[in-house]
Amino acid sequence: MKLRTQESKHSQQGFSLIELLAVVLLLSVTVGGLMSQISLVQQRSRGEQTKLDIFQESRDFVDQFVRDAHQTGYPSAHMFDTSSWTVAPASPIYTDTRLAAGITLIGPSEIKFEGDVEGDGNVDVVDYKLAPTGNNCPCLQRSAVDKTSGTTVFSNEVQNVQNAGTTADPIFVGYTGSGTAVTSADLTTLANQQTLATIKIVLIRIKTKANTVDPQTLQAPESTVSGQVTIVNCSLAATGQSNSC
Repeated sequence: MKLRTQESKHSQQGFSLIELLAVVLLLSVTVGGLMSQISLVQQRSRGEQTKLDIFQESRDFVDQFVRDAHQTGYPSAHMFDTSSWTVAPASPIYTDTRLAAGITLIGPSEIKFEGDVEGDGNVDVVDYKLAPTGNNCPCLQRSAVDKTSGTTVFSNEVQNVQNAGTTADPIFVGYTGSGTAVTSADLTTLANQQTLATIKIVLIRIKTKANTVDPQTLQAPESTVSGQVTIVNCSLAATGQSNSC
């Protein structure tokens, strides 16, 4: 009888302290591994979202540029019989606030053109320009100003632009109908005006970089977005020029 009692007591004994510590250690390692994987997935998700955000910001900006550029030179002097106007056109004619002068400046870091981009019947002066300093800059900024009143119609920007804005690393390049690149021209000379009038295609390319580091690559995500638009840019063109209307 005594022997049976001792055996019963022995069978009811629990785990030893060492066994409990081993189980706790295994659980800690397992939970720690799971938490580490969850944290890594969350970091990667944030990294992918950052990549998507900078790409979408640039894509929206390029789309805005394409929409604006399609209105370049509208309405132009070639659309009207200006001899019948009660108030004669200004001289030079591209300064007349009723008419859009098409592209008035192009360079690696800036393009300026005129057109009715708001669809309200008024000519706007649109300027896309790289700003080297400012909050989260270099920034590519867009502004539209009513040509008659000088009132700003709309402005926005894309931040953290990585283009140098130089001939070697341009944001904007114009091309003639024959494919010749026009990298720089303005209204200062007749030759420049005639060069501007031959531009048929404008290429925009924006390189951006996030201000946060991807935890997987330890590099800040980057994005490059390009756009190309064919324009009707005839307001400065003389009769007989390849792009005249």
